[in-house]
Amino acid sequence: MFSFEEIFDLVDIGITVYEPLEEGNDFKVVYINDKAKKFCRFDVGESVSEALSTLYPVNETRPLIEFFREVYRTGEAQEIALVPCFGFTNLWQEGYIYKLSSGHLVSRCLGVKDERAREILAPDERLTFRTILDTAPIGIWSQDVSGRLRFVNKAFCDATGISEERFLSVPHYEPLYSPEAAKSCMRSDAAALQQSEPHLSYEKIPFTDGKVHEVLIVKTRVEDESHGVSGLVGLSLDITEQLEAERKLEAINRNLEERIREEIEASRRKDTMLFQQNKFAAMGEMISNIAHQWRQPLNTLGLLMTGMSVKMMMAQDDTRESEFEAFQSHCSEIIQYLSDTIDDFRLYYQEDGGHDSFCISDMDKSLHTLVISSIMGNRIRYENDLENVRISGHLNNLKQALINLYSNAANAIKSNGTEAGFIQCRGFVEGSQYVIKVCDNGGGIDKAIIDKIFDPYFTTKHKSQGTGLGLYMTRQIIEQKFSGTITVKNEKAGACFTIRLPFPGEAC
Repeated sequence: MFSFEEIFDLVDIGITVYEPLEEGNDFKVVYINDKAKKFCRFDVGESVSEALSTLYPVNETRPLIEFFREVYRTGEAQEIALVPCFGFTNLWQEGYIYKLSSGHLVSRCLGVKDERAREILAPDERLTFRTILDTAPIGIWSQDVSGRLRFVNKAFCDATGISEERFLSVPHYEPLYSPEAAKSCMRSDAAALQQSEPHLSYEKIPFTDGKVHEVLIVKTRVEDESHGVSGLVGLSLDITEQLEAERKLEAINRNLEERIREEIEASRRKDTMLFQQNKFAAMGEMISNIAHQWRQPLNTLGLLMTGMSVKMMMAQDDTRESEFEAFQSHCSEIIQYLSDTIDDFRLYYQEDGGHDSFCISDMDKSLHTLVISSIMGNRIRYENDLENVRISGHLNNLKQALINLYSNAANAIKSNGTEAGFIQCRGFVEGSQYVIKVCDNGGGIDKAIIDKIFDPYFTTKHKSQGTGLGLYMTRQIIEQKFSGTITVKNEKAGACFTIRLPFPGEAC
């Protein structure tokens, strides 16, 4: 008599017998025929004694083992819909599970080819695919070459306020959109059908909020198995808010540029006003300098005239002519000096300061005439050593900058009560720069304010003695008029200002 194993080994279906474990929570294989071994990729004749949870991966076992538990608990047979064999997704099986009176479970199964598996899975796959497309946050649709829509997802329907039935019932865009929007969509369709790469376009489409939205559209041509064009797949993204934000940003940038231009112009007007204010503030000091410069020559002229009158009365006739000639020559020298002084002050207040380049020696000579002799006095000694080269710029601008430095140095020496005060000015070429150093022995600048001395209206003097514009305008002149720099630091005896000007390499 044949045993049941011999009978099961002859049939063309897979038979497996399971013994319940853990009170029916898992099941152990106690018999498996050759056909079932082939389904599960075991060798014929191989001994198999495995638990169900071991035979199948966890992600595949979980739904399958529930079938076994249900049959074991109720005793009713269950159909296996479609499961992969031993985790191989290209090996499918379907069949039934039975419970024997002994408590063992028997499964019988048939192998399923890929075509049959696809047929069984297709409805579920289509449902899953549709769910994915409908939950996407962008519009997705497909259409044939004539423009008729074959599919449209929920996001696009919700955005446009047009139902899927309406989309699929019309032959093209014209019944759905305005003529202008329909023509734009049809033009992009035609362009997308002509190229193999995705086609990008921006289209205006009416949405449910009553507004026309600007939509970024990407359309891709779809080809069939014979490489013929079967239609298009489209993706749409509403970029209205993004574009509006960009336009607002552009408007802000334009307004900002205009405001910057206005502020720059206002700053220029302010600097011009401060520049003039600084000159006017120095005018009183300059007038005092003129008086100082003229007082001694005028006194000398008076003495000469008095002396000449006496000599003319006392001298003999033969000496009057020679005395008068000497008197005339001396007076001419003094008058020429007074005339030169007037010219220096007149040129100082001209806007352009003369030519667009000058020699350092001309500036130094003029500075002596303007302020050196008056601000130094008997207690302050002036030393200068300026290499004579040609500098690009206007003479009066640099004169004003140096006058401010000399004046501040003299005030510092007087305020500090320095005995045997001195101001030293040196100028020399250093690489591509002309360097001017103005140093004094006035005790230096307080560390707490040294970083502020170039700020406008900053002054340590009483308001009746200073405007706080001198050093500010000095920096403005050096930076804006000469494209140079000015810095300050304290040395042993006092402050030392360093001016660096571009040097074109021209000698005088």
